[in-house]
Amino acid sequence: MNTEELLERIRRIYYSIKAVEETDPNKLKATVVTTGKCIGVFQDFRGGLTDAELSNSAQTLIYNIAHLKNYLIQWAKDNGHDETKVDQTVGNSLDLQIIIDLSNRDKHVGPRRDGGESKKRPHLVDINRVMQLKDGTAKAIITGDVVDNKNNRIGDLHKIATKAVEAWEQLVADFGLFAITNGT
Repeated sequence: MNTEELLERIRRIYYSIKAVEETDPNKLKATVVTTGKCIGVFQDFRGGLTDAELSNSAQTLIYNIAHLKNYLIQWAKDNGHDETKVDQTVGNSLDLQIIIDLSNRDKHVGPRRDGGESKKRPHLVDINRVMQLKDGTAKAIITGDVVDNKNNRIGDLHKIATKAVEAWEQLVADFGLFAITNGT
């Protein structure tokens, strides 16, 4: 695998992240309700997206992050790098393990019998788009709850995906490629 093919896969991850985030408030118009006694405002951050559209965006993000693993292994083999660093990165990142398990669950119609990479048999529930206010910025993000096989909450999909991407970014930097990708 050549470097440009790998970089294209990395760009797809960044595009997937942008696709689950809406930063234009004009696309999230509030509905004003007026009665004889009061005025109310209803804000729906879904922006008209259906459940299927929200789920598709979330699953595309999961897929693109999870499946970078095999491309990184092949690129490392083809370009004189230690491919075991890819598995080490996954082994050291619970967030990557969870993302890989979520992708496998979607592909294979259920969790792996052995609990998967994370041993938690995670699945995604309550996918929605919510407003995130952070560091003086506001954006609507598609997220959901990641739960284990007993429906105990593991975490928020958006946060888990962000940390998983950070783990890949560190590996890509170790391979000397981060300066080339840098989110573009």
